Amino acid sequence: MQKSPLHFLILCFFVSVLVPCIGYSQYAIVKLGGGYSLPGIQQSTGVLTFQPGANPDPAYSSIIPLVNFNTVAADTTKRYKSNLYDGYGHGGHFDFALGYMFNPYFGIQIDGAYLWGSTIQASQAYDDRLLGPGASIVTRTHSNGLSLNPSLVFRAAKPTDKVAPYARAGLALPVLGYIYHDLDITSPNSSFFQNIPTTANISVKTLSSLSVGFQGVVGVSYTPVPLISIWGELNGQYLFVKAMETDLTKYIITTQGQATQDLLTTSNTINGGKPWSKYSTTINFVDQINANSNTTETGIKQRDITGGHVNVPGYVDETKAHDELRQVANFGSFGFSVGVTFNLGKKSLRDPFGKKSKKKMGDSPATPTPPTQN
Repeated sequence: MQKSPLHFLILCFFVSVLVPCIGYSQYAIVKLGGGYSLPGIQQSTGVLTFQPGANPDPAYSSIIPLVNFNTVAADTTKRYKSNLYDGYGHGGHFDFALGYMFNPYFGIQIDGAYLWGSTIQASQAYDDRLLGPGASIVTRTHSNGLSLNPSLVFRAAKPTDKVAPYARAGLALPVLGYIYHDLDITSPNSSFFQNIPTTANISVKTLSSLSVGFQGVVGVSYTPVPLISIWGELNGQYLFVKAMETDLTKYIITTQGQATQDLLTTSNTINGGKPWSKYSTTINFVDQINANSNTTETGIKQRDITGGHVNVPGYVDETKAHDELRQVANFGSFGFSVGVTFNLGKKSLRDPFGKKSKKKMGDSPATPTPPTQN
């Protein structure tokens, strides 16, 4: 996921507030935890796949919504096709945060999370001009990435309460990460390879463009001693991430009785012993296709795969990515997190385990005074 000027400005604002607080304020906190998220309530077909085209040249492939479908030519009663509803926010995550409470009831926080996305899988079986009759594709896709989410904190308890309900609301800003696709293709009668059984393994990764969503949290914290709080929370996220660029990272074909070919190397006999051009291996996502776009879709430009017509009107530039209309991936999620907070306030650092307070009270049981933060 790409960093952007908007992300940078928002994070600089929060860091400029938080850094002085960590150094001097009695209300600074550091949180560590982890959790798991399921697809959000707003599930959609925003789970994407790499779809091979009618030509081995990757330029004729596309990034499309992922579906489960099976069309068996010999038995029409078994034909079905259905959308796959899921989200890339589905998976485990490591959580961390820096925060500062202006008073016992209100503060700000930067929440960070690194997602290890769960694998989403779908299978396809159909007759295809390139792959031949009875071809099948198994697609596995997931996302790993880091997000930094500035938020407002609301605490609903007295400063001296050990148990404190709280809530947060703010932005969801993905800053670093990729969506990955792996495809295993089996073609028992590939028309391109003279009806010889053929298998292929294809991998692509997609980088995102500037995307902004929303996230909210409700939780409760328990402070057994002034230095440490234990917390658990439910979290939700509404986020659709725009695709910026997709790169083909693996394209291996194995034909029965022949040597395995890596089509991304110079051993690529399908392309005359040459590796595919950037136009073939990279997709640049745009919001509009027009006469100036680097694509043959408009019918205005054509290809010269030899690369002999660079910067020539009427031809695409093979040294650049080819343009396609932008796709959007669903990162909506709903889940939980648990963890601990280290309270770096002046009082908690002077008496981290509440022993001094107990001593002043004549060794009688004393309730530790929790900090005014979550």
